[in-house]
Amino acid sequence: MANVSFYGDQQFPLEMHKVRIIQKLHLLPIEERLAAIEGAGFNTFLLKNKDVFLDMLTDSGVNAMSQEQQAAMLNADDAYAGSATYFRLEDKVTELFGMDYFLPAHQGRACENIIFSTYVSPGDFVPMNYHFTTTKAHIVANGGTVVEYLRPEGIDVKIDHPFKGNMDTDALRELLESDASVPVVRMEAGTNLIGGQPFSLENLREVHALPRIRRATCARRLTASGQPLLH
Repeated sequence: MANVSFYGDQQFPLEMHKVRIIQKLHLLPIEERLAAIEGAGFNTFLLKNKDVFLDMLTDSGVNAMSQEQQAAMLNADDAYAGSATYFRLEDKVTELFGMDYFLPAHQGRACENIIFSTYVSPGDFVPMNYHFTTTKAHIVANGGTVVEYLRPEGIDVKIDHPFKGNMDTDALRELLESDASVPVVRMEAGTNLIGGQPFSLENLREVHALPRIRRATCARRLTASGQPLLH
């Protein structure tokens, strides 16, 4: 992003790219749009895309692609097995994260299903700052219970706070110090259901540190009781 000025001192933002592909949109008369909304029962998920002028239902996969991304699509090897594209991805994941194994998935929601079917068992509690619909569905489907610890300012529309997505770490600490089974703690970034509110990195560090305290406490309890210490 850069700024330019015209006949004066006012600065105007300048996008440092140009669009190469456009898609035609259709703006229906307001009467037809109202009829489409009523026909969908005021449920945005039941609207037909042909009746929508500007789609703001999701930010998943609706961005324009760069010229590098489009070129990569033409160069992709989509073989059913042994794909060169897979091995390029494997090399990059190993380079960036140092992982010996990884499992590609087509979307984050599919990853959620794999993660929570691995971590969550019936009777478990999964604390969050605030839930996302599919995240909660995957946890509940595996027998878990979602516990929301959003700070009070998160849903107060009358105050201006920069990090309304912060988790209440006092409440989280209380849960972790209890006998509740907590296999994982999840932070929802850009909490969609409260308007895309962010959390601070400071809050994230505090949340990250608390399960370590729980592990240390559990280790002391097991050692004091004479039970074998499991890792």
